[in-house]
Amino acid sequence: MSAPKIDALAMAEQMARARRDAVAQQLAVARQGWVSAQLQRDQLEGYAQETTARWGASEARHAPEIMRHHYQFMDRLHHTIQMQAGILEQHAQTVSRIAGRLQEAEQKLEALRQVIASRDAKARQAEQRREQKAADELAAQVHRRQQGRAAWEGR
Repeated sequence: MSAPKIDALAMAEQMARARRDAVAQQLAVARQGWVSAQLQRDQLEGYAQETTARWGASEARHAPEIMRHHYQFMDRLHHTIQMQAGILEQHAQTVSRIAGRLQEAEQKLEALRQVIASRDAKARQAEQRREQKAADELAAQVHRRQQGRAAWEGR
């Protein structure tokens, strides 16, 4: 194979590796975003549980107006938790989408590696055939010389 094609395949492999690495970095960032959203949702849920437990025991001691404000606050808190669950789902979808892109990038890189390995194997086989042919020709020349000498000495 000619040198420009070899360089083109090596360059293609290098570019595919760089693309794969960039997508892997994007996936790491997306996963970190998902983890942060998960932690935030967990904190909100924990706070809601603590608040409910705290107010549940003392409900009867508070004036109805204070309890109404508490229930409004809890409604807003639960709404915020639902919104955070939606954000968490969006992060999960982003992670899934980028993971798919990473898998595609890895498959493309592996395909290029297989093409390069196949090309290298064919080049090695061709070189071995050339070496074998040269060795066979040399052996044939030596044999002809020996036969020629034997014929010459036999006269």
